[in-house]
Amino acid sequence: MVFTGNIHHIDNYKKIINSGEMIREIRDNISSGDIYIVRKAVPPDYLEKIKTYLINVARNSIPNYKKIELGCPNFHRINYADKRAFVTGCFHQFVFFPWNQDYFDLFENLKHVYYLKNLISNQAADKFLKKEPEEGCTARIAFQFYPAGKGFLNRHKDPVDYHQLTVPTLTMSKKGVDFKEGGAFIEKENGEKIYTDDISDPGDVVYFNAQIVHGVDMIDPSINKDWLDFNGRWMLLVAVNKLSDNSSIKDAVDLAKNDKQ
Repeated sequence: MVFTGNIHHIDNYKKIINSGEMIREIRDNISSGDIYIVRKAVPPDYLEKIKTYLINVARNSIPNYKKIELGCPNFHRINYADKRAFVTGCFHQFVFFPWNQDYFDLFENLKHVYYLKNLISNQAADKFLKKEPEEGCTARIAFQFYPAGKGFLNRHKDPVDYHQLTVPTLTMSKKGVDFKEGGAFIEKENGEKIYTDDISDPGDVVYFNAQIVHGVDMIDPSINKDWLDFNGRWMLLVAVNKLSDNSSIKDAVDLAKNDKQ
């Protein structure tokens, strides 16, 4: 699957979600390699409050890795080329599950993002959002922070299966303000990179086929900052994941194991 170069913009979630014809058109286009950007999907001031909270969590508690399984607590972890990860990268991740409570009522406030994701994936709008997993899968909200001078994610593809066609990414940092170089990209067939951070603003959501090669180029590589300074790039993955004991799990494909970052 390759990115076609076609970029569409959406300004009204409700109009799209309530139109079967428009959903079918978006599904067909994303299946073919187009991308969609939904503008102002989440208020930036809401995201700023979340960032402040997550920074306090990171600075005052020890990061730990947890398997995705029913009853798993919300947690944060550091991925510093962690060998347990499907894709090599360097970032700080904060993970939330629908069976746990949180201060920001995340799954309620982001349900419209999930509804469109699920409808595009030919699922019921509220699929996987319940407190009990469905078909061996659960919704998972994952905030990711890429520190300046360290943060990256190797180019890769994510699995497309019965649970998803697209993995929406919510922009939380402004390129040129919060960081200068690097950022999230999608590759065209000729290897050209289109940086989604160049064409989206905090609060926008990007939908694209998970089988398109994508990644995160190192953030401000000439700057050497401490993890806990929290200078760098934030984003949010609006994900649906298979549980760790799901027999149909397919690993994400890392296409750049030997790439130099």
